[in-house]
Amino acid sequence: MSKTFALLALLALPAVPASALTQSAAAVAPSDGAEAAVAAFVAGLNSFDRGRFEALFAEDATLFFPTAPFPVRRIEGRAAIGEWFGRFFDSARRRGATRGNVTPRDLRVQSYGNVAVATFHLEGGDNVGRRTLVLRRQARRWLVIHLHASSLPLPAPAERR
Repeated sequence: MSKTFALLALLALPAVPASALTQSAAAVAPSDGAEAAVAAFVAGLNSFDRGRFEALFAEDATLFFPTAPFPVRRIEGRAAIGEWFGRFFDSARRRGATRGNVTPRDLRVQSYGNVAVATFHLEGGDNVGRRTLVLRRQARRWLVIHLHASSLPLPAPAERR
């Protein structure tokens, strides 16, 4: 697997039940729903189903990908985000993958009324991915309004404390 694909895999692949996602004491109550929306995001990403995944984003959503071959610029709008992830899903399928397998680590969901921020890490290969989802509750449903993805070289084991 190329380094570029490994970095892309850090962004793209998660199907984790909500109960498997750990969170801090400051995270939202389960009745809030933001936590379930994050679990749906992870499951949708792992499914390689563009329609299912795209439906998790608000019409006016924005996205920053972590690295090439994705664009360096901000991606704007649900359809454009769906197009880029559709390309990724198709590429993964061509390589024989049937679903994603990334698991969020150190998940924290913070709720502020109709807005929530979810942050987590993804580890794989020589990199650690940082992900931030900003969600907005509209019509009793949480939708992603922004996804920010970045990746950094994984520190040596002694430096990970």
